[in-house]
Amino acid sequence: MFKQSFWVPYEESDTYPTITKAHQAIVKYCEENGHSYEFTGDDEVIIDNKPYEVYRGYEPGSRGNYGIKCKEK
Repeated sequence: MFKQSFWVPYEESDTYPTITKAHQAIVKYCEENGHSYEFTGDDEVIIDNKPYEVYRGYEPGSRGNYGIKCKEK
């Protein structure tokens, strides 16, 4: 079975996303799309009752831009 993952919109793609900036971006994404969320750690979040690992780093194929990705655990 495949695990779901998605990139969260991150406007400051030239700057590495700190934990705080990642949390802010995830909160904004969830609130705009009607998802429930709860942070269980610095790089862990539960979205709509599914646990996700938060990746903060380079976005593949983006020519060196940073991004935030949530990958289902």
